[in-house]
Amino acid sequence: MMYEATPDERRLFYKEEWNKREIPEFILHSLSLREFGFDLDGTGPSHRYNQFITVEQLENFMRSRAPYSAFASVALYERPSAREGWLKSELALDIDAKDLPFKPCECSNGRVCEQCIDEARRVAMEFADTLAQDLDMRNINFVYSGRGFHIRVVDEAVMGLGQNERGQIVEYVTGGVVPTDTTMAFGYSKVFRERVAKTFGALDGEKLLEIKGMKRPIVQRLMVEKERALEAIRRGRFDDISSFEGMGPKTLSSLLGFLTKINFRFTDGKVTIDTKRILRLPSSLHSGVSMKCMLVRDIEHFKLEDAVPKFVRERVM
Repeated sequence: MMYEATPDERRLFYKEEWNKREIPEFILHSLSLREFGFDLDGTGPSHRYNQFITVEQLENFMRSRAPYSAFASVALYERPSAREGWLKSELALDIDAKDLPFKPCECSNGRVCEQCIDEARRVAMEFADTLAQDLDMRNINFVYSGRGFHIRVVDEAVMGLGQNERGQIVEYVTGGVVPTDTTMAFGYSKVFRERVAKTFGALDGEKLLEIKGMKRPIVQRLMVEKERALEAIRRGRFDDISSFEGMGPKTLSSLLGFLTKINFRFTDGKVTIDTKRILRLPSSLHSGVSMKCMLVRDIEHFKLEDAVPKFVRERVM
């Protein structure tokens, strides 16, 4: 279980363990153009509009103030200390383990554990693969955020995008919207079909009964014919499902809408469309769970123990 860091532990971390060399290059190269925000006492990131011209200035602040949390903007500004003169922003996706619609564990009430962190890691890998393979994004960075992962894309081609375009990327990557009639005429996208099939496969009958217009006999039929329905979804042959007795096009539409709403919850879309968002600074301490936020260079082999600070290890000695 993850516990909150004490003020003494925070001071110890920033005095003995925090290292400016663990700040990613994509942040260091644009340090003076970013807004920094801090939560100094655990009440929220109210200390905003900070600008650091050099990494040494940031280092002095971190060591002297030992913040509860530290954040940097995804945006670059001409005047970061006033949050004015927006230039461009990273494309960011936030996968938070405590908010996953499906978990392999029993965590609740905002709690996270190694199992659900690992599930968030798997989701982040899937999303990043779609960004790379389908949308040709190349400079994709992973950050362990303490309770999950941030995907941070710094390709020049995406950093100038507006909110609408960023929202469309989230919808595509998550399978979070039913394709349009035009899209359907050319066949459902592979990403949509895969995401919807995975979500449908994870649901039980009781969950499906939450869908408006979904009757128990239809749900029972779907459960009995689940493999057939999954194969139809993967192939984009949704007419095969609407032919189930009692289903029909309207109920099928409700089913797809229900599944896409669940898909959209795998990431916080508000983070992606917000071009002025601040995200946790890699290298800093997430004091709420006593874990180190860090750039993950090998997401496939990331282990939670990689982010455990020394003071946490000493707790159990």
